[in-house]
Amino acid sequence: MISINKHSMRLVNQIMDNVEALGCRYYRLANGAHVIDMGIEVPGGWEAAKLFTEIDMAGLGTCGFRDFPLDEKISVPVVEVFIDNVQLACMGSQMAGLQLAQGEFSVIASGPARAKARAEGDFHVQPLDYRDDHHQAILGITANSLPDEAFAEKAAEVCKVKPENLYLLMHSYNCIVCTVQVSARIVEQTINQMMLNKFDTGQLVTARGYCAVAPLAPDDLTSMGWVNDCLLYGGKAIFWVRSSDEEIREVIPKLVTESAADYGRLFVEMFEEAGRDFYAMDLSIHSPAEVQIVNLNTGNVFSAGSIRRDILKKSFFKI
Repeated sequence: MISINKHSMRLVNQIMDNVEALGCRYYRLANGAHVIDMGIEVPGGWEAAKLFTEIDMAGLGTCGFRDFPLDEKISVPVVEVFIDNVQLACMGSQMAGLQLAQGEFSVIASGPARAKARAEGDFHVQPLDYRDDHHQAILGITANSLPDEAFAEKAAEVCKVKPENLYLLMHSYNCIVCTVQVSARIVEQTINQMMLNKFDTGQLVTARGYCAVAPLAPDDLTSMGWVNDCLLYGGKAIFWVRSSDEEIREVIPKLVTESAADYGRLFVEMFEEAGRDFYAMDLSIHSPAEVQIVNLNTGNVFSAGSIRRDILKKSFFKI
C-alpha cells in the first residue's frame, strides 16, 4: 500500500532544493526537526503555494491556476485541483484536523502526517482503513510565528516519528500560500459536508474543483473573511461517484452555501457575530458555492448552487 508521507517527500525535497527561487526558507531546529517557512518571515509565492497544496493533498492531486473574471474589467486568479484517491488525499491528509499545542503555540495541522497520528479528535481520518508506517512525517501549519524545539518534539511524538524525521511546512494567515491553499480546499470542504449529511464517502471515485483566490489583505481578519468568501461564493466541486440517483438527489442541495440561513452574507460579518469563534458559526455555511455530481452507475448528472461573482466583488473591492 502507498505511503502518503513517502510519496509526498519528493515534493518536499523539491522545495528544499529550490527555497530561494520559491521565496521560502529552510532550516533545522536543534533537535533535528525540519522547518520550511513558506510565508511567515519570507514572502513565498505562487509556485510555493502550488507545492504546498499538492503536498497537503499527499501528492495525490494536482494544482494549477487560471483567470476568473468578476466582471468585464476586474478579475482574480482561480486555483483548480484534480484529485485521485479522494478519500486518502482529502480525509487522510488535506483536511485540517490534527490539534497540536505546546505552551502558547497552538495550531490545527493538515498534511500526510495526520494519517500517521490518527489522533482521536481528528474525526475525518478515523473512518479510513489506512495506516502509514513511513519513518518521515509532513505537516502543513498556518501560524503567525515559527515553531520551537518543544513544539516540534510534541508534534513528532504525536505523529510517531523522531524529531529529525519531522517536516513542518509553515505559512501565515495572510500570504499567497495561505490564500491559494485555502481556496484549494474546495473539494475537501464539500466532503466535510457530505460526512455531516451522512453521504458515504466510500462512493467517491475521483474529483476536481476550482475556486477564486482572494487578493492579499491589509490584515489577518480581512484575509480570513476574503479567503472564506471565496469558498462560500466562488468555488465549485465536481465529483464522480458510484451511488444511487436517489441518494445523490437527496444530499446535493444540502452541500452548498445556498442551504444555509445566512446565505448571501459576507463571512467576516458572520464571524464577528459568532464572537470570532469559527466553530460557533452555523456549520452549514462552511460549504462550497456550487456542486456537481456525476453518477457513474447511471450516467446522470446532478447540480446545486451557483457562483456569486457579485458577492466576491463586494467582498474584495471598494468600487
